[in-house]
Amino acid sequence: MKLITAYIRHLVQDEVVDRLRRMEVPGASLSEVQGFGREADPEGGESYGPQVSPYQRVVKLEVVCDDEAATTIAQAIAETAQTGRRGDGKVFVTPVTQAIDIRTQETGENVV
Repeated sequence: MKLITAYIRHLVQDEVVDRLRRMEVPGASLSEVQGFGREADPEGGESYGPQVSPYQRVVKLEVVCDDEAATTIAQAIAETAQTGRRGDGKVFVTPVTQAIDIRTQETGENVV
């Protein structure tokens, strides 16, 4: 199993979720998070005014899927979320070594 974690812009969230639903991805989790990237001043100075937060608000999207689907899902997220502007986000794919359904206590890949 794989965990796909993507950090995407709010404005593309609905399009990405719609694409995942059309691909029949069984589920995803979305969270609003804050972070910073290369937009920050590498010299350590402020690259923003005092009235503006130094953090960017983005959506964290998480999908657990079988190994075979991971590349296709990750690519679909990246394609759909792309605006071509700096700060479009990132997609990460990591292994999942264990999964447990809390309600049924079932384990393994059938949990996904």
